[in-house]
This record gives sequence, structure tokens and C-alpha cells, in this order.
Amino acid sequence: MRRLESLWFHGALAAVAGLILAWSSFHAPWSRPAVDLVGQSLSWPERPMLELRMVAQGFTSWVAERKTLKERLLDLETENLALRRRLEVLAEPVPPRTGSLVGAKVTLRYPEAWWSEVRVDRGSRDGVVLGAPAVSDGYLIGTVDRVGKDYAWVRLLTSSESLLAMVVEDTRDLGVLAGDDRGNVWLQYIPAEKRLERDMRLSTALVGEAVPPGIPVGRIWSPGRASGGFQLYRVVLGAHLTQLYTLEILIPPGETP
Repeated sequence: MRRLESLWFHGALAAVAGLILAWSSFHAPWSRPAVDLVGQSLSWPERPMLELRMVAQGFTSWVAERKTLKERLLDLETENLALRRRLEVLAEPVPPRTGSLVGAKVTLRYPEAWWSEVRVDRGSRDGVVLGAPAVSDGYLIGTVDRVGKDYAWVRLLTSSESLLAMVVEDTRDLGVLAGDDRGNVWLQYIPAEKRLERDMRLSTALVGEAVPPGIPVGRIWSPGRASGGFQLYRVVLGAHLTQLYTLEILIPPGETP
């Protein structure tokens, strides 16, 4: 009933407005005020619809913008997850990519060769081979130097006789890691124009067959002397060689007894 009354009211209002506009076409003196009056009268029933239209347009724009923001947020979350997975892979300390690890105990460490080598209770019958990498806490500490049936000697990275190719993971520069028999380790043969920063990570390079690439070693600590166009960098190992009681040796595929 109310709807019919509303329709009748708006119809009557439109009819009156039509008559007034028709009379105004005769250019009567009162025609302009009459037109203005009709315009003001019609603006009142139109105003709620205009307001509703503006609200609807604003809501539609908000929904579209929110959808775009949600899609962008999803893209950023996906990218962030991929980066986090990449960082986890780079920071992962478990080194073996081929073969298997066998645990070993340190059975002998001479005081005069404290930073050079240790003897362990694993040997050839356990699959240990010359040059096999030895790790502690997931970080490289040396390579097998001599092998017996039930024992092996591991040459430590702090030995002056230990020379291994390394890669700086942050810059992909190649260098050679060498010890000084006093507990220090240095990265050699880095071009002087290169600028390696503190805490850049080192891992084994793809050089040789005995030591696979990608085994974590340590990080850059500070620059040393420069000589012959090359810069020397002191390296902090990831493993603690002063508390070395056990270690693991990487056994190549096919060598496991």
C-alpha cells in the first residue's frame, strides 16, 4: 500500500513539474523562477539516490582496491617464502650431498701437532678413503691424510699443509684456504680490488673429486696483509677445534663396507 502511495506521489510530482516546464516554454515572466522551483523540488527526491550511488561507487572501488592489495600481498608472501627457503638452504650446515657420514672418535692428538692433525678410530674397513672430508657440527674441519685398517689421521684446516679451494658464497669469488699451525686460518689469492666484508660465508668449491662442493667452512673475519696484487683474509671456522672429541667422515658412494 505504501509503495503505491509513493508511486502516486512521485507521478503527481512529475506531472506538475511537466506542466510548469511546458508553461515556461511560452517565456512568461515567471517562467525562470518556476523552472528554478521545479529544479529544487526534484533535487530532494533525487538526493538519496545520488548519495546511494556515490556510496555504491565508493564501495565498489574499495572492493576492487582490496582485491588488488590481497593479490599483491599473496605475491609478496609467496616471494618471501621462496627467499626464506633459499636462505635456509644456504644456511643449512649438513654438508653431504653424496655418500654417507660415519661417526668417529678422536683417539690421539699430539701437543706439538695440536693444530695439525688428529687420529680417529675409523679406517679403511669402515669405508674411509684418502682425501675424504671430515666435519664437526656440520662444518668442514679437515681431510683424511693417512688411512689404516681401523684408524685414520685427519689433517686439520689449521695445518700449514692444508690447502683447499674455497668459494665466497656472497660474491662467488674463489680462493685457497690455508692454516699457519697456530690455530689461524687464512683465505688467500683474493684479488686486491675485491672487497670482502666481515661475516661473508665460505664453503668448499667445485675443485677435485674427494671433497664435494658446498660444505660449509666458516666466515670472513678481517682483512690481512696484501701482497703481489692479492688480499689475505682471516677466516673464523664454523667448528670449534679446541673442543674436538668426535667428528664425522664423509664416505663416498660404494665405499661403505
